[in-house]
Amino acid sequence: MKLSEFIRPASLAEARKSLRQLGPKGMPLAGGTALHFMPGKTPVTAVDITRLGLSYIKQKGDFFVIGAATPLADIQRYRGPRWAMHEICRRISTHQVRNVSTIGGNIARVFPWADLPVVLLAMDARLVIYSGKEKDMPADEYFSSQPARLFRGGDLLTAVKIPVLKAHHGFGSVKATRNATAFSLVTIAALLELKGGIIKSARVAAGSGIPFPQRLKPVEAALAGKEASTAVFREAAAAAGAAARWVGGEGMSADYIRQLAEVSILDALERAAEFARGRAA
Repeated sequence: MKLSEFIRPASLAEARKSLRQLGPKGMPLAGGTALHFMPGKTPVTAVDITRLGLSYIKQKGDFFVIGAATPLADIQRYRGPRWAMHEICRRISTHQVRNVSTIGGNIARVFPWADLPVVLLAMDARLVIYSGKEKDMPADEYFSSQPARLFRGGDLLTAVKIPVLKAHHGFGSVKATRNATAFSLVTIAALLELKGGIIKSARVAAGSGIPFPQRLKPVEAALAGKEASTAVFREAAAAAGAAARWVGGEGMSADYIRQLAEVSILDALERAAEFARGRAA
């Protein structure tokens, strides 16, 4: 993609107005690390949103709220007693990229290898979209198809709201790659709520090894009401084959990716259960 001009608006309203006027010839820009993956040779005008106060992390009630222009490196470094986002962010690309790439840019247009959509689906996050006023959208709806559809009229993603993990909730994620900086072959994230060693609820999501990130509902159904044990986790992971259409990549067959997903689901569930057991309050 070729950028022909930069606009630096002074407010969200001004940014939205510029994007609406520019139409397909304009695009919001923060880190810009994905530009070389975007097709098209028609010059576009970048609407710079880095000076609109959208870089922050703060806790508000039952949510951690992350501004859309917050660099992944800031999320990686942040710590809170009921926070888990740093684990996946530290495994995304390199330090140099994480210093520039933003959470909003990572999820406003989803590429096949993206990790954050998987985590946000598992954690039941909410996405805040500005369309003259801000409104929340659940992750299940936001990631029901390519999120770029939501921003064609000039609307902007302004924040991501991550639920604060409650007592007896545990989170685990696994990213399988060929080397430390390679794109993911399979990314899995799991959120478990335990009560007396029994799984009260579960959210399990996958990405990279499938055409588009999604929750694995057959896996979730195989967990509900069961004991949080390795045997149960292994049985639930076996449901992954029917839960999604697994595809090959990086020289690996679709069958290999499916098997890798099953192993990764088991690992993520084990991590989530251990996390939950260690948090009685």
